[in-house]
Amino acid sequence: MPVQTFSEAVDNLYVTTWQNMKEAAVDNIYDATPFWFWMRANGKIKHVTGGRFITEPLRYAKHDNITWLGKGGTVSLQDKEFLSAGRFDWRYVAAAVVRFGVDDQQNVGKNQIMNLMNAKLDNAKEGLISEMEKVLAQGAGGVASGFDGLQWLVADDPTAAANTVGSIDPSVNTWWQNKTKNMTGLSFAVNGVAEMRTMLNNTMNNLNQDRPDIIISGQTPFEYYEDAVLEFYRIQNNKLADAGFMNQTFKGIPMVWTPSIANTRMYFLNTKFLYLDTDPRMEFDMTEWKLIPDQVNDRAAQIVLAGQFVTSRRRCQGVLFNVDTP
Repeated sequence: MPVQTFSEAVDNLYVTTWQNMKEAAVDNIYDATPFWFWMRANGKIKHVTGGRFITEPLRYAKHDNITWLGKGGTVSLQDKEFLSAGRFDWRYVAAAVVRFGVDDQQNVGKNQIMNLMNAKLDNAKEGLISEMEKVLAQGAGGVASGFDGLQWLVADDPTAAANTVGSIDPSVNTWWQNKTKNMTGLSFAVNGVAEMRTMLNNTMNNLNQDRPDIIISGQTPFEYYEDAVLEFYRIQNNKLADAGFMNQTFKGIPMVWTPSIANTRMYFLNTKFLYLDTDPRMEFDMTEWKLIPDQVNDRAAQIVLAGQFVTSRRRCQGVLFNVDTP
């Protein structure tokens, strides 16, 4: 039976330690920031195994084979196409964990190795938290630039052909356009609450299933709204408050802010139709350790996530942008 080398023993110790701490680490990654906490708490981290693309079924028309009947009346059996599918590309993010041979050699005691190991793994976890929050607010992701973010899924100009989300052109398929409002030149103190009300009504169209369930903004719009309703009693969402996130409500909808969102934006989001799709085989799993070429006893492994941020209904998502006048 081959004898395990010291480096191989440390390799196994790292992998085993990450496996043991992975569940708590993933909890921390998702629960560290308000939006991803909200998504996870509402069951919107969805597992999709493999495939060249992520495919989301989309309903774009209502069922209309409905007939009022008199005596002897008949019902049409003509089928109508009401489903389409959005096709989203996988994205991959990895946090590298690097070990230097001299550190392995110098930290030979088990406690020393464990302290160094936990510091490296904690650092990788913190890096993943920051990256998940950063990509939330960006536009279209690329192979090396992360998930499709809110500026893409809930665009300022959703009518443009260039804003093709899930391989569907919104300039042709108008049902695939989110709601939007340019707030340039509009004082929030005078117009803000009224525009928020209009955005809410536009996104939900007085249908409960299309009602946004969270509003997320930059710090400045959050404070504008706080100033606008300061004289009134404000209710917090207990789920968010209990998790330590400052929030306020608008017509019963929790509102939070995050530094990754531009200070000029306010998103009205219906997370019934937003998902973080991940492959359970690559959901913050650690790869094997690999020797670094031309470096003596130095090794690297990665903690990897395969996933994409997707929507299955854009018309009930909305954004107020250029919210920059008090």
